[in-house]
Parts: sequence; structure tokens; C-alpha cells
Amino acid sequence: MSRQITQPVNQVRLTNVAVVRTTQRGRRFEVACYRNKIVNYRQGVETDLSEVLQIDRVFTNVAQGRFARTADLKKAFGTSNEEEVIRTILKTGQVQISDMERNAALEDTQRTVAAMVAAKCVDPVSGRPYTTAQIRDAMRGCGFMVHPTRGTKAQFLDCVRLLRERGVLRIERAKMELRFELDDAEDDDDDGGGDGRGGEEALVARLREVGAIFPHAAPAGGDDDDDRDRGATSTSTTTFQIDPSLYRAVDSAVKGAGGRLVILRQCVTEEGEVELETELERKKNRREAAAAAAASASATATATATAQRGNSTEEEEKEEGEDEDVDDGVEALVQRTKAAKIEDVDDDNDGRSDDGLPPTPMPTPTTGAANSRKEQKKKQKKSKKQKRREKEEAAERSARSEAERVRREEREEARRG
Repeated sequence: MSRQITQPVNQVRLTNVAVVRTTQRGRRFEVACYRNKIVNYRQGVETDLSEVLQIDRVFTNVAQGRFARTADLKKAFGTSNEEEVIRTILKTGQVQISDMERNAALEDTQRTVAAMVAAKCVDPVSGRPYTTAQIRDAMRGCGFMVHPTRGTKAQFLDCVRLLRERGVLRIERAKMELRFELDDAEDDDDDGGGDGRGGEEALVARLREVGAIFPHAAPAGGDDDDDRDRGATSTSTTTFQIDPSLYRAVDSAVKGAGGRLVILRQCVTEEGEVELETELERKKNRREAAAAAAASASATATATATAQRGNSTEEEEKEEGEDEDVDDGVEALVQRTKAAKIEDVDDDNDGRSDDGLPPTPMPTPTTGAANSRKEQKKKQKKSKKQKRREKEEAAERSARSEAERVRREEREEARRG
């Protein structure tokens, strides 16, 4: 009895497949690729289509194994060459990615951003860079999340800005070290054989306005005096540092002065071993400055609360005096009204009514109005006292939060140390 074949021998199983699809002129076209090769092909790392494609054919439906017809390719892409069509689909088509691939891409982007921050940022106090592990912990602490489609440079800038705003890590962009070269021949002619420093000094002043930092007090000199005697063109060079965000402004200023800008170092960082005494002194100064700032903030909050309390007390005393005057006036008016009514009754009835009984006292509506006014004034006083108490509590809370922040920074410094 012969064994029955249940599976055709020419059937191709598409495993580990990623479908890249596009739509042209109302028709869908697909190609079957390896998952880990599409990104490499689009980045230019892989150029061999046989390493990217599982089958070098164009489909209309990969799952059902339907190939595209030549007439449809000609109508949609203007050519019947399948290799050109495949390259077009690979460059412009949409890729289906799984959750694992998406997570791997996000992890790679996060690692790249953390590496950029570690390479281009430093501690503003010590001038030394952080490690990638410290940066990644700070990114998690401040809640920074990478975006799957945005560029790494934009996300790097967003990460640095968020770290500085949240105060998770003391960080700033590392300075760039530049040098401008300025020819002094024209200055010598204009000054009548002077030292040619006029244009250089003007440029230095302009760069200081932009935000450049000149670590050396005196700029570097130009060429030798022998060259000046021979009539050769002398060049003044000055080294300075800037924040990378100011590069375009500095470049335009130097070019406007007729000079040339040379990049010496992209990132200026402290190198070498750390001296223990210097580091301890720096930490001590930083701790004293933080304590002084906290004390100043607490004193300011206390003075503000005291001033507000004094103003509120004066206002309340003034209002209480006015209320007492008003109440005294109302009471006097009530007494005069009562006396006038009693005199009228005594004159008319001689203190008796028609039936021989003493007259019934009339109600005085003025007394009820005075009582209601007093109650309103008391309520207003209570509300003002409550507001003053709330202001004092808010000032105390702000002082406590500032002191807590200082203590947290000290603990963080001690932990890193």
C-alpha cells in the first residue's frame, strides 16, 4: 500500500516574514521580506536584494500567494521590470512590525539618546561628563519617553531641557572651543601703522555680547614682528568658548568682521583624575551655597508673612474701630427713638391706655438691623482671618518645600560622591 502525500513538495513556507505593501492606482502590491533586513536596506547598509527578500516576486496578496500581473505593474509603476518595482516598494511602502520589533526600536532610540546626552553634556559645577547609566536613570526619573519617529537630535535636546526643568540632574550642554582668525592688514593701513588691534577688540566685544566666554584675559598674538616689517599680512587669533546653541550667531559675527572661524573642540570637558581636596572643597562650597539659599528663602517667606500679618492686623483694627463707631451711633439713635416714643405716649395718655392698662412697648426694627449688621461684620472678620491664616500656611509650606529640596540635593550629592 503506497503512502499518500498530503503536502506538495514545491510549497514554500514564509516564516519570519515582514510584508511591505503599497497602493498604486487603486491596486495593492506587496513584497515578502526578512524582518531584520528592511531597516538595513533603507539605511543603505544592505544593498543586495537577495538578502532582503524572501521571494523576488511582487504579490497582490502575500498571505494567499497571489502574484501581480505584468500589465498591472506596467500600469501602476510605468515599468514591467520587477526589480525596479521591488526597490520602489521597499523605499516607499509601509512595513508591518510586531510589538517586539517596536520595543526593540524604542530601546535602541533610548540608548542612542542617552549616549548623546552623556557625550555632549557635563556637570556645570565639576565640568565632568556623566555615564550613560546615570543618564538613563535620570531619564526614567524625569519621565522622558522616546518617540518612535522623531529624530534623535530633537529628542536629545528635549531630554536635556526636561532634565534641567525637573531638576533630576545638574546638567548643561558642554561648551565648544573655537578660534577666530582675523587679518590685520586693513587695520594697519587704516591706523597708520598701528598695532592692528582695533578690529580684533571690536570683534571680541561683539562676541561677548552674543555670549562667548574668553578663558584667557589677553587674546593670542598674531604673526612675528619680522613679517610685519616685511609688509606681510598678519593674523590675529583668539580662542574662546560658547554654548553650542550660539554657533550660528558667532559664525555670522565673525564672517561679518571678515574673519574665519575654526572649531578646536566640540565638547570641552574636565579630564584626568579627580583631586580629593578640590572635590571636597567644591562640595562644601556648594552645600554652603544651598544652605544660604534655603535660609534666604525661608527668611523672605517669614518676612512676607509677617508683613501680611501686620497689614491685616492694622486693617482689622481700623475696621473694628469703624464698626464700633457705627454701632455706637446706632445704639444712640435707638435710645433717642425710644425716649421720644415714651415721651409721646406720656403726653397723650398720661402713661395709660384706653382700657386702663399700661401701654404695650412697640418693637424697634432698628435694633434687628443693627444686630444683622454686626453679624455680617463678624463674618467678614472671620473670612479675613481665615485668608490671612491661609497665606501664612502657604508661606510656611513653600519654606518647608525649599528646605526639603535642599536636603534632597545634599543626599543626592552624598550618594553620588
